[in-house]
Amino acid sequence: MTVQARFRRSAPTTRRMSILGALNWAFGTEMARVEFDEMGETAGSLRVGVDPIWVMMQRGQLGTKIDGGGSSSPADDAEVIASAVANLPLEWGGRSMASTVASLARAGRTPDWMPNARPLVVPVDMHMNQHGWTARTDDARRYPGGWQPQPRRGRKGRIVHEPVLCCPVRVVNTASQIAAARRRYLDWIGALIWLHGDLRATGILTTIELSEEFPPMAPWRTDERN
Repeated sequence: MTVQARFRRSAPTTRRMSILGALNWAFGTEMARVEFDEMGETAGSLRVGVDPIWVMMQRGQLGTKIDGGGSSSPADDAEVIASAVANLPLEWGGRSMASTVASLARAGRTPDWMPNARPLVVPVDMHMNQHGWTARTDDARRYPGGWQPQPRRGRKGRIVHEPVLCCPVRVVNTASQIAAARRRYLDWIGALIWLHGDLRATGILTTIELSEEFPPMAPWRTDERN
């Protein structure tokens, strides 16, 4: 491997992708990484991962591409996308949302908005008996406001106090849990909208043309009508 860099001219082929498809390609296929720039956030420098010379090359001012050796690096456009994700503004989720966007794209997934989820009341505990699985009961006096043992006359006329049995329950898929999951989904959609606008505005993607296609804004609305 010589010290001098070798150049080759190339005419990039443009592919049309949605912002979600571009993210999945950048992080899932090209294995780009989000790297946060500690200094650039406060100094107003160029975003991390985008070298000024490389930006000039992307804008066609040099018209060449450096062909280095060693391990394969992510495609240039994948690095640009990763850089845009790393620079998500705080009002769109900042670093926390950037990490979420990258990890979901790497796995080819979308946020879990809890489809088909409904609040359910279920027993706290179950046990097996001769009839199969059944809810476990407990002495009601163990709980605040629970019934005290009730008197009953036994077969020999004696009064005995027997505990009142109850079935402790819990609520799963609470309304607050469902609302929080859907809020996170909407925050993710907002981040994708910002990324789409930012990447279109910079105009330095050379092999990807972003379409206007987005994931459903509120997929649970369709889910609730079914």
